[in-house]
This record gives sequence, structure tokens and C-alpha cells, in this order.
Amino acid sequence: MIPMLIMYVLRRSKYGSIIVKKIESNKRVFLRFIMLLAILLVTKVQANTGGQSLRYSVVKNNKVIGSIAINKSEGNNTITYTLKSEINAKYIIRFNIEGSERSVYKNGKLIFSSVLRKVNNKVKSNHSISFHKGYYNLKTSESEERLNFRAIAQNLIILYFNEPLGVREVYCDNQRKMAKINRLSNGSYKVNISKDKYNIFHYERGRCVKVEAFSSIFKVILIPDNNA
Repeated sequence: MIPMLIMYVLRRSKYGSIIVKKIESNKRVFLRFIMLLAILLVTKVQANTGGQSLRYSVVKNNKVIGSIAINKSEGNNTITYTLKSEINAKYIIRFNIEGSERSVYKNGKLIFSSVLRKVNNKVKSNHSISFHKGYYNLKTSESEERLNFRAIAQNLIILYFNEPLGVREVYCDNQRKMAKINRLSNGSYKVNISKDKYNIFHYERGRCVKVEAFSSIFKVILIPDNNA
């Protein structure tokens, strides 16, 4: 079916009929040409599969103050997650918070993760970790050091895509530490990020339907956009 469609498109193009006649005059060249085009078409289709996008509205006191966009792409045993966020909030003074994160998994293991966060256009966090020779190396603008934990199977960004069934801890990229996960009820999980900061993820049929983020100075709710 695909070869027939290719030939049809060629014939309909301006110079396509001339190309088709020359190709068909040599049967071997014709068959190779059709096979090559079919392979290229299938490869392109496969390259565009395996992607998923999520978008969340950040709500405080029933008012939308920002958004979070998360993308997931797969290929060659590698899964890449990217996150972009922007929040405008007022706590005594007005804050504009921008965030950018990237996580790369290969064969089920986190091999790279980076975080860039700005507050009122000033860099507050800028670091990355990479897996090398069985350990993770943390790199910041000032230093580089080895972290005390081995292979990471999940970090916080994955919880937006998958319910953490049986998962006890995740890596929190911004805090550069592992965080415990406590199951509160069916479909609800608490991630203890720090002493006074935690998130509660809510799931329905394995899909994240709400995230409550708590700290000592704020509480916001993340609501998924069904049109994402």
C-alpha cells in the first residue's frame, strides 16, 4: 500500500511522471527505489511515536498563577522528560518564577538530570547530575561532587506520568536528594521533599488528576489540562 501511494504522489507532481518512467524502465532500480522510500517513511513515523505531553495549571486561592508543561519522548531504549514552568505570585513582593528541567533515562536508569530555576530573572538553582562508572556526579557552577546513592530508577517528574505503585522513594532534582513516598490511600501518595515541604499526588486509573504542593509559606494545587 505504501509503495503505491508513493508512486501516485510522484506521478501527480510536476516532474514526477518523468522520474517514474525512468525508474520503471529498470525493474531492479524501481524495486530498490520503492523499498528505500518505504523504509524512510516507516522510520519517520516510528520516530514520531512514543511521545506524551502534559500541561498543568498552578492554582492558588482559586486563582491560576502559573503553568507547568511536561513532555516525554522515547527512542533507542532512552526516555527523555522535559519540564517548563512559569509562576507569577505575590508574597509581600511579587515573584516571577521560571523553571526548566530535563531528565534522561536509559534502560530504566536515570543517567542525566538538570535543573535551572530563576526568580525575578535571577538564577537561584543551576545544577545537574550524571551517572558515570556506577555513581552520580553532581555539578554546579561552583563545584562538582559525588553523590552517596547508586542507580536511580525514578525521579519526581515521573510521578506526573505514572502512579508510584510499590515505589518507596524518588529523586528530587531541585533538592538533590532522595525523598520518601508514603501511600495515604488508594490513588494518593505523599512525597516528603523536606522538613516543611511535601507534595500529595492524586491518581485515578493510574492517571495523575491533581497535585497538592505544601510548604511553610504557601499551598498550591496543580490541575491537569485535559486538552494537553
